[in-house]
Amino acid sequence: MLEVRQLCKSYAGRQVLAPVSFVLPPGQCLGLAGSNGSGKSTLLRLIAQVEKPDGGDVLYGGRSVMGNRQFLRHMLGYVPQGDGLAGELTVRRQLVLWQAACEVPGPLPGDILDLLGLGPLLEKPIRSLSGGMARRVSIALALLSRPKVLLMDEATSGLDQGYVPQLLDWLEGYVSGGGSLVWCSHHGSELDRLCGAVLRLEDGTLIM
Repeated sequence: MLEVRQLCKSYAGRQVLAPVSFVLPPGQCLGLAGSNGSGKSTLLRLIAQVEKPDGGDVLYGGRSVMGNRQFLRHMLGYVPQGDGLAGELTVRRQLVLWQAACEVPGPLPGDILDLLGLGPLLEKPIRSLSGGMARRVSIALALLSRPKVLLMDEATSGLDQGYVPQLLDWLEGYVSGGGSLVWCSHHGSELDRLCGAVLRLEDGTLIM
């Protein structure tokens, strides 16, 4: 079970995220909604430990996982709002390097390559990809370690529309199989389909 306790963040003395807490059991999807700049992406970055919070904690299985690289590599998958890929690498090399970092043995998983249509792109440099293609690579990176927890920040934004239904179908199966998903989206239809509960943030504050 993922537990977020009082995570908060300020930049240059301005609070961008007031303390937020929630519990996410296995087999559930929690939605994050709110306008641009409401703090949704900041919250996900803090949980993924891309940034350090000013206060608070993240627990998994009742234990703090702040600074726990094993948790971040093996148990958590994160799709950021921006792709942040290495443009000089091929798609294959980017995937293989991340798979090695996550200590995942064997060849690249065919089911994930098929889900996102990456087979024909493997030898292409990332810098040559369209935004939708790059988005597919980012999603694949998050799935490679078969994580127990997925954080997805506007994952369908810019994604080739032909892959959206496939991804949503896959995520429904992921959750029903015991995965924990935090789904950040502006699309109400996606939140309604995937999420058992939705938290709304406005101006960095959780609206109950």
